[in-house]
This record gives sequence, C-alpha cells and structure tokens, in this order.
Amino acid sequence: MMMPAIPDYLIREYRPGDETAIVELFSAVFGASMTIAQWRWKYAADRDSGPWAQLAFNTAGRLVGHAGAVPLRGWRQGQPTPFFQIGDVMVHPDARGQLGGRNLFTRLARALLTALAEQGPQVFAYGFPGRRPFLLGQYARVYGEIEPALALRRPAHRWAWPWLPLRPLAWDDARLDRLWQRRAPDHPLTLIRDRDYLHWRYAGNPFHIYRLLGLSLAGRLIGWVVTRREEARLLVIDALLPRRWLRPALAALDRIAVLEGASESIIWLPPDWRAVAGSAAQPTGVIVANMVWALPIATAEARANLYYTMGDLDIF
Repeated sequence: MMMPAIPDYLIREYRPGDETAIVELFSAVFGASMTIAQWRWKYAADRDSGPWAQLAFNTAGRLVGHAGAVPLRGWRQGQPTPFFQIGDVMVHPDARGQLGGRNLFTRLARALLTALAEQGPQVFAYGFPGRRPFLLGQYARVYGEIEPALALRRPAHRWAWPWLPLRPLAWDDARLDRLWQRRAPDHPLTLIRDRDYLHWRYAGNPFHIYRLLGLSLAGRLIGWVVTRREEARLLVIDALLPRRWLRPALAALDRIAVLEGASESIIWLPPDWRAVAGSAAQPTGVIVANMVWALPIATAEARANLYYTMGDLDIF
C-alpha cells in the first residue's frame, strides 16, 4: 500500500506586501473580515523589528498558512522582558491533515517559536486557543496548559452604591505611568500596563471603542479598568487594581453596568484574583496556553505567576 505524498510547502517569514493574501486567508479560515490596516496595527506595533509572522505557501504560490506573534512589552520578576501574544494561527482547509511534524499547523507554530527564541533568553510567548486547537498544539509539543480561562459574571445591581466610584479617565493622564510603577511589584509576570500600552491597545484600537475609568481614594488614583459594551453585557476588558481594593472596584463596576443599561458585567482574572473577588466563575471555552517549543519559561512558572485579563487576547 502506497503512502500518500507529503505536501510540499514553502514556509518563510513575513515580507512587505504579504498583507493582502493574509487577510484573504483570515476570511477563508475564520469567516470574518480583517483589513490590512487592522493587521498592520496588531503585528507591526514594534517598529524596530517589524511584524513577526511565519507564512506557508503551496507549490502554486498560494498562501495556505499563517502564524503571527504580537510583540509586547512584558514584566517578569521586576525586570522588563519580551512578551509575544500568539494569534491568527490558521491553515486553509485544503492544507489540513497529516500527523506529527508533517502537520502544517505544527510546522508553522514551531517555526514561529524558534524565531522568537532567538530574541533572547527571557522570551515569554502565550496564547488563548479554544480547547480543540489547544489539544492539537499540545500534541505538537507547542502548547502547555496554564489554565482554562474562567469569567466572573456579575449581575447588575440597581441598589449598588459603591463608596469608591469609578470615573472617566483620559488615556494620556500622566498618573497612569506612576500607577504602573507602584503596582508593578505586585505582578511577577504580566504585560507592562502603562500609558503607552493603553494608548496602543485601546485608544488607537481599529476594531473597538473602549472607555477608561479610574478608581481613586482620597484624591489619589489607585487603579483603572477598561470597559466596552457588547449588547446587554459590560465587558471589563482590562484592569490594573490593588488586590485589597478588588471587591470595592467590582462593586463600582456593578453600578456602572446599571447606569449603562447592561444586565451584567464580565471580567477575566487569574486564579488568585478570582479567589479575592468572591464571585462565581464560569468556563469560557478558552485555554490560557504557554508556548513551550524552544522557549525558556516553564509552564509551572506561568501558571503560578501570570496576571492576565481579556485584554491579553486580540479579539476583545
């Protein structure tokens, strides 16, 4: 019995001009649209090194696979460290199949992570696949499971009247950088959530419109949240808060949900923060995944230390 031939693909790094084929592949795989400007905003944030992406082409020169990495500024144990959020790992239906190292998903992901590993000894890369793609990545020895992401869903309470209210905050408020400097020691592994990050990720986001709200105590800014309305829900996309004031902040969000006509608020937080919140958590269907191929940070360390929110994903 003859074995089927192994498809021959050319896998290479992104080159200027590939964007047209990338967004066409995105539409074919995900059934949604992404503009060239949106792709560039997401992947070309690091102007010094350019977009991080590996592309696969078939023998006819058609793009059939893509794996991207969003370059971010991270924080690990008190020191800046390169972060990459892995996204848009996609293979055209015509190019799926094969097992092990022959699988195009596996080949793309490994090529991308190998390239990222060359950026230094402290690189951290992570992603948020659904259960099925996670299992594929785990089988390929690309993904390690940090945890299934859980969401705190809080019904809007009309009687909520918090003693620490949330108020609108400008994206360029100088206090945002000082707040990050104070809160950074509380986070052994996380994104650098300073003013530059907020400007790029939210103020200049070409997909959604967000609102920045500040939490103050005795006239001093002690935290912030980023929110967005989605139908009847208030999504708490991101948050930088003192752990001791988490419950008052959530009570303030209950009030915001009422004022905006939302029926509930939803926030994603890691396990130690969920325990402080005291709210019931529900599965999201998303797995928080550490990228383990060729990269140095162990999944156990990420599981113990990573602080993440919805804002760490590229879809909210």
